Amino acid sequence: MRTSQISENAASSKQRAGRWGDREESILNAAWELITAQGFDSMTMADVAVATGLSEGSLYNYVPSKRELAIRVAERWFSAQAEDLAQTLGALEGTREKITLLVQRHISMILEQPELFLMWIREVRATDAYLTSSSRDIFRSYTGLLRIVLSEARSANLIETDMSDDMVRDMIYGGAEHVAWTSIVQKRAQMLDVSDAARKLGHTYWRALKATTEIDDSTATRLARIEAKLDKLA
Repeated sequence: MRTSQISENAASSKQRAGRWGDREESILNAAWELITAQGFDSMTMADVAVATGLSEGSLYNYVPSKRELAIRVAERWFSAQAEDLAQTLGALEGTREKITLLVQRHISMILEQPELFLMWIREVRATDAYLTSSSRDIFRSYTGLLRIVLSEARSANLIETDMSDDMVRDMIYGGAEHVAWTSIVQKRAQMLDVSDAARKLGHTYWRALKATTEIDDSTATRLARIEAKLDKLA
């Protein structure tokens, strides 16, 4: 999702809206632009201060640390992603199509903003404080869309699996992240057909999860041969 889209959705997605006053929007937008352009590690609080027309000392009155700024940028990003995805999922009917969409959006999100996703992993998700943080709640609202899809499919007896929802989540999002990061590391992100990759992954996941309602032709044929041999032996 592009910067302009994040800005448009920010008002509805903030978890702690307005605590920095009128400056919050400009600070978060400036941090977003800097992280996207040069990466979180290279960005400094002085850079953010200059971009927002504040002194560095004044900036610390609004945000106490660089990591806190990373958290707020990441939270707004995932909130906007979840909001947009929820609306799009509502227009789809099939479970396979919904899973494919979730995979496609997750891959695209990483490819479009690799520095932001890397910041999320290192500075937010990998910390001890994450498990009890608002960031975890926001990320769960994003991945929770898959839980809703799975719940609806189970209610309709469309899927059956011994895996927990957490395991299914890790399988689906983990696979999408691996595809995205591999293409980035191997410097072939521009060549990756995201729609095709998502379609193939979605089909594979669907085959693994869908309920078995009938015996496929190959299995039926093998069973018929076995029964015929048993009849001869009898």
